[in-house]
Amino acid sequence: MTRQYIRARSLTGLRELAAQHGGDLRAVLTDVGLDPALLGKAEELIDFSAYCRLLEHCAELWRLPDLGFRMAPYHHLEILGPVALVTRMERNFRNAVLAILDNLVVYTNMLVASLEEQDDVAALILSVRSQPQSARQYIMLALAVSRNVIEQAAGHPVQFLEATFSEEDGGTRRTAEALFACPVRFGVERTALYFDRAVLDLELERSDTAYHAIIQRYLSTERASASRRISDVARNEIARQMELAECTLESVAHALRMEPRSLQRRLKAEGTSFRELVDEWRRERAMSLVTMTRMPLSDVADALGYAHQAVFSRAFLRWYGHAPLSYRQRVIGMQEAS
Repeated sequence: MTRQYIRARSLTGLRELAAQHGGDLRAVLTDVGLDPALLGKAEELIDFSAYCRLLEHCAELWRLPDLGFRMAPYHHLEILGPVALVTRMERNFRNAVLAILDNLVVYTNMLVASLEEQDDVAALILSVRSQPQSARQYIMLALAVSRNVIEQAAGHPVQFLEATFSEEDGGTRRTAEALFACPVRFGVERTALYFDRAVLDLELERSDTAYHAIIQRYLSTERASASRRISDVARNEIARQMELAECTLESVAHALRMEPRSLQRRLKAEGTSFRELVDEWRRERAMSLVTMTRMPLSDVADALGYAHQAVFSRAFLRWYGHAPLSYRQRVIGMQEAS
């Protein structure tokens, strides 16, 4: 099992919030199994599940259901560390965003991000690759930080058209609307930030090109270190393409600069296949959409790439031993009882 990680820079803002709300951050870190010394080690890798538990624990302990949004003002482009440097190497904003997405694995291998362009609207779409028990606060933080990164990389404020979350509201709508300054929807198919497509065509000021080769070599080494197995690389690319509803063996192989047969052989050597990785993504995404949203099951089936709801229902029964509707009702009942 590949280590699921995020850099310790992601802890930024928790110290300030702890001070404001009378919390003992070092004790909370210890409670979730994280070393308090990580607060001074920005480049260290943190277990992603432990990080999500930390955010959820802090939100509950400090009575801050909008903790992720409150952390966002402390997170800017620099939170990405060396990955932020790629924005000074591209001629326009579109290429800068795509370069960040290509190198995001250096910061975390759990956040899947993709850029969609349709008509006059662009959308930055986010999801967690293999969602732990709860990643609610992290998802809120990630989309809010995306807002900050977009504005800072573009060099001026951006008027966003809409922000959407696959998670339910949970009492955070007012904070979200103030933060994004646009309509916000919860409990929908995907977590995304929508803005005018013309923003992507903005030309950017570029830094001294003498440093570009050094930056590229460093990021290339870091990417290789973070993703040694082809199945991990393919898994991330499948998640990205499935969010855009255009995922095939050929399209994934093309994105990885490989021949489809070569990709199949290498996946087989690691004990998996393209079909199994797609099934894995669908299984994890299905659990998230069934239990954390109130989307009609027909829409869930469509979001997962199934032509018919009945096919999805059979797949869900195979994965979890329950039909999706009964599983959703069971989860709702447990939440109401707690």
